[in-house]
Amino acid sequence: YDRQTESFYLHARMRRTTDEQEQSTTDSPDAKHRTVLGVDLNVDGSLAVTSTGAFFGNADEMNHRRREFEKTRGSMQQIGTRSAHLSIQSMKDREHRWMQDEIHRVSNQILEEACDHGCTHIAFENLTDIRERMVGAKRFHAWAFRRLYQYVDYKAEMFGVSVEQVSPAYTSQRCSSCGFTHESNRRSKHQFVCQKCEYELNADYNASKNIARKLLKKLRSGQKSPSGGAPCQCALASGTLNLNGDFHTYSITESEGESTDKPTTSVVGY
Repeated sequence: YDRQTESFYLHARMRRTTDEQEQSTTDSPDAKHRTVLGVDLNVDGSLAVTSTGAFFGNADEMNHRRREFEKTRGSMQQIGTRSAHLSIQSMKDREHRWMQDEIHRVSNQILEEACDHGCTHIAFENLTDIRERMVGAKRFHAWAFRRLYQYVDYKAEMFGVSVEQVSPAYTSQRCSSCGFTHESNRRSKHQFVCQKCEYELNADYNASKNIARKLLKKLRSGQKSPSGGAPCQCALASGTLNLNGDFHTYSITESEGESTDKPTTSVVGY
């Protein structure tokens, strides 16, 4: 129940049954091929950017609507009448519904992207203390990020996709191609240029690939099989990449453009 909008939401858990033969092949924690979709969240530009190069949501529009609401609310509060108070509440409810709808839309897009690329896991950065860590983040950004994570988490469960958070440390400074990490790699808010290998790309896209890699390392370290278990890989725009630097392109029907993700021969993913 959402007290602000007096709206009810139904969260129903569903369980898919399998026969004994299918169950026996998937009981092992290392038996399943694991593919991770990384997601980077932002306070401006695109709300969410994935390791496959997809840009979802409009954080700038969210910021604009929030500023306009705060401006109008300030003017209304100065009037101080009951009518003004009711108008403020109506505006607040309307803005809250718009935000909820936008976050639902983005969560659906993220999940669709994960399913389209055969991902078993979705990785987000840890949202704890995000207002202190992210420049320009306000209270409503922190609320929006948490709500987006919650929506993706419960929706992904119905598709058998796991959603986890990883440490955001150095994900914005590390080159997703050669691994060189330095604050000067971040040339501007949305431009990343590696000072070592000169790899250049959108900074949020670069961060999303590093977020995916962090979960890959966690998954691989948790495998119990002495042989290393099933493959773990990151879903990129034009193929998949594992921690050893092995790149596999999608088939010609899956890929819509020339690969820009394939690392050089010196890249080993560390």
